Amino acid sequence: MAVISDYLDWRGDIPFSVSPFNEVDNYIIAKIGGPDYTGIVPREAVSQSIGAVVDRYYGRYGKSGDYLGALASGSIGTILRRLPETERFRDVRLSGYINKVVPEMTEQFSALTLTLPDGTHYVSFRGTDDTIAGWKENFMMSLESAVPAQRDAAEYLAWAASAYPGPLIVGGHSKGGNLAVYAASQAAPEVQERITAVYNNDGPGFNDQFLASEGYRAVRDRVITLLPRFSIVGTLMKQDDRQTVVQCQKTGIAAHDGFNWETGPQGFVHCSELSRSSRAFDEAVGKILDRMDLEERKAFIEALFGLLTSTGAKTLTDINKRKLLRTLELAKGLHKDKTVQRVAVETLELIIREYATLVAEQRKEKRSKKDS
Repeated sequence: MAVISDYLDWRGDIPFSVSPFNEVDNYIIAKIGGPDYTGIVPREAVSQSIGAVVDRYYGRYGKSGDYLGALASGSIGTILRRLPETERFRDVRLSGYINKVVPEMTEQFSALTLTLPDGTHYVSFRGTDDTIAGWKENFMMSLESAVPAQRDAAEYLAWAASAYPGPLIVGGHSKGGNLAVYAASQAAPEVQERITAVYNNDGPGFNDQFLASEGYRAVRDRVITLLPRFSIVGTLMKQDDRQTVVQCQKTGIAAHDGFNWETGPQGFVHCSELSRSSRAFDEAVGKILDRMDLEERKAFIEALFGLLTSTGAKTLTDINKRKLLRTLELAKGLHKDKTVQRVAVETLELIIREYATLVAEQRKEKRSKKDS
């Protein structure tokens, strides 16, 4: 099965002027914003070449710059270092970088603007990072009309539209995809007219009220939602029925990683529908949350993430399996409301299974590299 690394072999030497920007290019561009470029890419609209940024980033962090957190793709560093060497991506320029995490406000937000060779500006919102605050914010999306990062995204897009002339693409992966759709829906009409595409790469959905809003309907025809066949994150809450399912043999967290999605020379390989397990997960979560009122949902989220941070952890990397198991034991006596307790326990069990699978895969990969 071919993936994005193969796509760079096929298309790396072909400029956008010959083979137009497509959904795979979108994912690559969106993931360039994954690393922390604080002090490397300016906050202002002063662009730097991707080659200069990559050199400075790895000059500062060395090989450790490849590790972006427990659940981040291990492919980002490899792909990032290849891009300046390709004719297709070497003229991409980066600017407008912002990164902030405010745990007490349950806020994690990062954005970057990338300028393509034809002058189009891709406004990229980073997905959920390794911080527990960021993952809590994902869950809070089921409670509030707008979480802090969504408001940040709308403000950033307004700034970018005023700072950069010409066409705009808005996109992101995971929570970043949700932020892209939200920001585009809140943009002024004259900004929305400049937006040529909005990419939601396996990001959480929205509630019915948002999908029926005037702002969303104004950009709906340009929203491109890409979900892997075994999607979990992208099936949280509701997506518009206009979504594209991408072939992927991986499951769980690995399916969320777009560098594992099946890729062809002109785009991702599509399939007809989500897998049965993905649809079942979506339906199960929906039924559980539907049975909980707003206060119960809030109690569940506060209790769950309170338990995780009670270990002293600030990021998912800080949490080991022993701490997770201890947290699970605490969760079993968590709350008088049995619905809240059951959902918290089930969620923690899912996290533990995914964590164990991820660690096993990382160890296997390290052994494979050592033996080769």
